[in-house]
Amino acid sequence: MHPGTANRPSQLPSRPGGIASDRPGGGVAGRPGAGDVGNFLGVAGGAAAGGALANRPGQLPSTRPGAGDRRPAERPQDRANWSERSQNRNDPWQQRVNNRGESWNKWQNNSQQRRDNFQQNRESRWDSLQGGREDRQNWRDQNREDWQQHRNDMWDYRYDRADEVWHNARDFYDDRFDDRWWGGFGYVGYHPVNPWWWWVPVTWAAANSFIYATAPPPVYVDYGTTVVYEGETVYVDNQPVPAEKYNEPIVNLATNVEQPPPPVPPAEGQPAEWMPLGVFALAQEKKGDPVMFFQISVNREGLISGGYESVLTGDKKTIAGQVDKATQNVAWRVGENTKTIFTTTLANLTLDVSTVATHFEDGRVQTWLLVRMPPPPAADQPPKAPEINRKPPPVTPIPLPAR
Repeated sequence: MHPGTANRPSQLPSRPGGIASDRPGGGVAGRPGAGDVGNFLGVAGGAAAGGALANRPGQLPSTRPGAGDRRPAERPQDRANWSERSQNRNDPWQQRVNNRGESWNKWQNNSQQRRDNFQQNRESRWDSLQGGREDRQNWRDQNREDWQQHRNDMWDYRYDRADEVWHNARDFYDDRFDDRWWGGFGYVGYHPVNPWWWWVPVTWAAANSFIYATAPPPVYVDYGTTVVYEGETVYVDNQPVPAEKYNEPIVNLATNVEQPPPPVPPAEGQPAEWMPLGVFALAQEKKGDPVMFFQISVNREGLISGGYESVLTGDKKTIAGQVDKATQNVAWRVGENTKTIFTTTLANLTLDVSTVATHFEDGRVQTWLLVRMPPPPAADQPPKAPEINRKPPPVTPIPLPAR
């Protein structure tokens, strides 16, 4: 238990320890208290989506074709509670809100043709990528041109998907994870220097120096190419590893940790206890609106804290997890729900777009996308269209987790 957390209103009940993984794929077994997140990825999410998923335990909410936008009907500044949210805010805060809207309008105009082309060609591109995935048994050598071309095509598709996610999200979610949002989890008062402090992205160099005494090279995991799940085997850098052996120590990072306190900005003149890694939308690879948002932060010991909000239900929770400093693997859960675990690497969380492996309790593992949401521009800067770094992450050696 972390000092100072006992009296916080955001403190969650203690979680029973241990993990059971006696099934193929190393899935996390259910346990008492694991469902008090409202089964946000199971029946409750299915009911919110029209009941289509009610019989699929642990399934992420579907973004069915034709379901329409799941974003709010109005932007924050157009909602009835705007006067309350903007109360006592200073002029720079209002200027940032205005800059945000203008920046997104510029981005919409700049990216419209690319999004149109993507949506027209999505199905054929996805079919080609899926065909490539079926052929990858023959592409294990990462130096082969066909493997490299498949990976480049995959990332081109992912970046176009990220454009689509940005288009669907824009500034409709800017009231998430600001200083007022965190007021419900123990953060008292405003953060006038930067109310969106939790949104600030971070470079690998900054994250590295924050939690490491040494300076290890970054580890980028590309689920689907450098880490491939195939039944009861995981191919890590082309080497087969039993799925349970690979998954269990990573999943344990999220299940064997107490809920940390919410990440808060440092007091003036004091060193930071937490480093925000940013705000991310979680979306399917192929298509669909983002279904949830995460704010992810890390402290110097490698603990993960932050927030979660569901697009479908409006459910809000804190998250908990850890960084394995030896492998750079990161895993987190939502609230006390240990039935669904999200895993990636620390270096991945410094990217604009990265892959995340979602582990369900029945042993299934799905690859989804984390798309970084840009923070509102500074008040003293002119509105500028945000940009996604469309350069694929480098292929790096991937250390195996220790058991």
